[in-house]
Amino acid sequence: MTQSCTSPPPSIPSIGKVQSNMSPIKSGTSPAHKWLYIVLSVLGVMIAMYLGDMDTFTRVAVTNVFNITDEVHDDDKSVLAAGERVLTMDQLAKYDGSEGSPGLYLAMLGVVYDVSREKEYYSLGGGYNFFAGKDASRAFVTGQFDEFGLVDDLSGLHSADYIELEEWANFYEMDHVRVGVVEGAFYNKKAEVTQHWKDLQSWIEEAKDERGKHDVEKQMFPPCNVEWTRAEGSRFWCTARSGDVGRDWVGVPRQLLYQARQPRCACVRDRGPPSTNPGAVSDTGDLDSPHVKEYQGCHSRARECKVKEGDELGR
Repeated sequence: MTQSCTSPPPSIPSIGKVQSNMSPIKSGTSPAHKWLYIVLSVLGVMIAMYLGDMDTFTRVAVTNVFNITDEVHDDDKSVLAAGERVLTMDQLAKYDGSEGSPGLYLAMLGVVYDVSREKEYYSLGGGYNFFAGKDASRAFVTGQFDEFGLVDDLSGLHSADYIELEEWANFYEMDHVRVGVVEGAFYNKKAEVTQHWKDLQSWIEEAKDERGKHDVEKQMFPPCNVEWTRAEGSRFWCTARSGDVGRDWVGVPRQLLYQARQPRCACVRDRGPPSTNPGAVSDTGDLDSPHVKEYQGCHSRARECKVKEGDELGR
């Protein structure tokens, strides 16, 4: 968490009486006049540019504003608050809770926290001791607790993992004391964010966007009720609430197909206009969506389908 401290203005010594020269300043000699002339000149040029090409002026002006904003953000580099410090990996490793160690720390996404009040979990012999004295952020979502998994490299994770990592970071931020940051994947020795940290922010935002799209999809195509037995195979059926989605329609079972994803059963609305075009004159609901396909051997309007193993994709 970035915190900035503004120093109080220096105290101004008392000078007793104030003597003012009330004689007028000659035009053009006042610094204020000079700045006024400069500002008016710049405004004049900008107005001329705007009148000459409004579209280009607007595009360039908006782009420059965002560029300036980015530069200001980039200049605010150090993330350390008062009393916090940068630790190297070797320094952090000493805080593993073992006998003679100076304390008990762990790092999450590069931020170091004091976990000594939970030593029964994090110190030697505790169930989470493998997190102590290091940044093992990746293992929090992969469950890989060996030397290859207890690392701070977060590339190539599943989308949901990035959201879970953010939740872990929020947990430590709320319930533990920050010590500083560790020089590694997320921060350098000056406590400035690295490219990996910036990549992580992008991965988290992409994951949230994907989750939002999935939530919309789940409302449009709620999961079916599913039952499976070795003898009968799969049974899919739709009700007014299935897949934890309640609604005022029931729908019919269909295979939901998206590229590079495993197909699943979805309850598809079979009355009214399509969800993607509510103004359309149609009464087939979402049955014409290119992402849905009938199950082989099931009636097109049946609320329930039984599918033998291997028949789901029409084989």
